[in-house]
Parts: sequence; structure tokens; C-alpha cells
Amino acid sequence: MGAKLLLNILYNLSIILCVFLIYWSFNHQRYDWLAAGVFIIVVAILLKIRLAKEVRALQKK
Repeated sequence: MGAKLLLNILYNLSIILCVFLIYWSFNHQRYDWLAAGVFIIVVAILLKIRLAKEVRALQKK
């Protein structure tokens, strides 16, 4: 369970860092970095949702 907590923290950090990346890249007109940041956020959110479902399933047992 500790590994899942650490994984959740890493997902949160990646989302926060990508938000800053998107803000910076939009202000500096670096749209390739903006697209990469959006892609990473989408992947991190999907993995975070899957992790939450897995943790809920473990708690119900």
C-alpha cells in the first residue's frame, strides 16, 4: 500500500509540473512543449484514475 501512496504522489507532482510547463510554453509560444505537457497530464490523470479504482477494490475486500 505504501508503494501505491508513493505512486499517487508522483502522479500529483507530474500533473503540477506539467501545469507549470503548459503555462510557460504558452507564454513563450512553444506549442510543441505545450502539446507534450497536455499529453503527459492526460496520461497521468488516466493512470491516477486507474490507481484510485485499484485502491478502492483492495479496500472493499
